[in-house]
Amino acid sequence: MTHLKAAARRVIGERRRQQLRRLLTRITVLGLARKCPCCSASLRRFHPFGLVPRDEALCPICGSLERHRLMWLYLTQKTDLFDGRPKTMLHVAPEVQLSRLFQREKSIEYLSADLSNPSAMVQMDITDIQYPDGTFDVIYCSHVLEHVPDDRKAMREFHRVLKPGGWAILQVPIKDAVTFEDPDVTSPEDRERVFGQHDHVRRYGPDYRDRLVEAGFSVTVDGFVRELDAHTVRRFGLMRTEDIYFCRKEA
Repeated sequence: MTHLKAAARRVIGERRRQQLRRLLTRITVLGLARKCPCCSASLRRFHPFGLVPRDEALCPICGSLERHRLMWLYLTQKTDLFDGRPKTMLHVAPEVQLSRLFQREKSIEYLSADLSNPSAMVQMDITDIQYPDGTFDVIYCSHVLEHVPDDRKAMREFHRVLKPGGWAILQVPIKDAVTFEDPDVTSPEDRERVFGQHDHVRRYGPDYRDRLVEAGFSVTVDGFVRELDAHTVRRFGLMRTEDIYFCRKEA
């Protein structure tokens, strides 16, 4: 019994230390110059992030990056996701910063999926989605397809399981003028050298849109962030270069 009490005290003590650390973090970063739309924190500044650090990239409270904050602004300002009408939503490779926001919306029947992440609600190979045609009103998948060898098949699967009239946002990093892939590049070392990351299988260019169209989507490449004024971009810690690939399945 003594050992159990001691173990309980250690657990409680560690929890208190974690709570104290989070409280101290909030106190030291609070300010009025920046705002994270994902967690509503008011901040002095965002933190640097990345192997080659990007200035003002990371929210120190919720961990959101520029693309998460941009997506939340876009979804709330330019889509019907939160209009109160019932929707079924598939969220692939769920980012915790966005997943919790989707799940709290009562009108959204939410499903998160991932090939290997145990925190997702279901395990899913997006090249072989085990759901019937026309299951989902909305699909959100960000920075996943660059990891998938047969990305065209995954795009066709997304189109298949989307309801007629439904929409998807399918984001990838755009790195080159033209998409480049080489199936002979297989080792993690070579992939990092050629594609920029050990688990990437291609580098996309703006012709990424053509692949989405081939899969059946009507695609709008939305430069939403460039419609925002400089003060808003600085305040929310956004990057001017990220386009949003809004894909609709025709009714």
